[in-house]
Amino acid sequence: MIDEISSLDKRFKTISLDDIEIINEYVKKYPKENCDFNICTLFTWGLYFKLEYTIFNDRLILFNPFYGYLLAPLGEDFTAQELFQINNCCEKIHKKVEIMVVSEDYVNSTPSLGEYFTIYNDLDWNDYVYSLESLVNLSGKKLAKKKNLVSQFMRQYSDWEIKKIENKDFNEIMDFVYYWKSVHVEQNEYLDIEIEALKLALKNWDCLPNEGIKLYVEKKLAAFAIWSPQKEDMVTVHYEKYDPAIKGAGQVINHETAMLLKDRYKFANREQDMGLPGIRQAKRSYQPLRLVPFYRLKSK
Repeated sequence: MIDEISSLDKRFKTISLDDIEIINEYVKKYPKENCDFNICTLFTWGLYFKLEYTIFNDRLILFNPFYGYLLAPLGEDFTAQELFQINNCCEKIHKKVEIMVVSEDYVNSTPSLGEYFTIYNDLDWNDYVYSLESLVNLSGKKLAKKKNLVSQFMRQYSDWEIKKIENKDFNEIMDFVYYWKSVHVEQNEYLDIEIEALKLALKNWDCLPNEGIKLYVEKKLAAFAIWSPQKEDMVTVHYEKYDPAIKGAGQVINHETAMLLKDRYKFANREQDMGLPGIRQAKRSYQPLRLVPFYRLKSK
């Protein structure tokens, strides 16, 4: 197989919406908890970054030529040596390559990885996983403040409603997002890219398994959330934005999302905090069940 790998760099093609079926086949057959392997994530962020892929020996290999990121292949595990050769081959495309989103199981079961790679868990990109039951009930002392904010919102605003997101909602949601960005304290390059990915999610709404809801207060958009399936028992919430001027709007959109999803899934993946202190504090305040590790491999 090593000889076959040597020409791998010539096999990649840039993804398009026409490739959803073949890529989704691997995503479903080899389900992962990391949101990076969610079909909607792959196609929204992937279309933005012009993600490339190939099917090699019945494994799906995805490569981000912009950053030189090679996602851990989906399929039967490669040996550490084979993975090292794949990494080296991709360096013909991008001079410096890292292998991303490597599973903890693979790291623990492949001791020879250390011969070829430096291995580290990037805490900024660990996924936060929650019990949907916990997000609905908001029980216990640590979640009491969230529950009180939901109750206060209900008492203060009698004229509020939830509506389903549809493909015609592009302009309304994007106008809201630009407002949210203008008042958001923490900024980094990934938030700007997130907005571009959201545009692609909305523009291709009927092509992807996204769903979402909007929260209105006195006929004005106050928050929205967008999600899609991750695994049979897990959903990933990709986007959740709210108007900070409306007290409790963030807690209510979170609670209403959980209420809608609790009978369909057991867990919610609410993605990463990107190393931003405010987002990290917000995600931790909801008491996650666990973090899904995000291992990187750098070739030695």
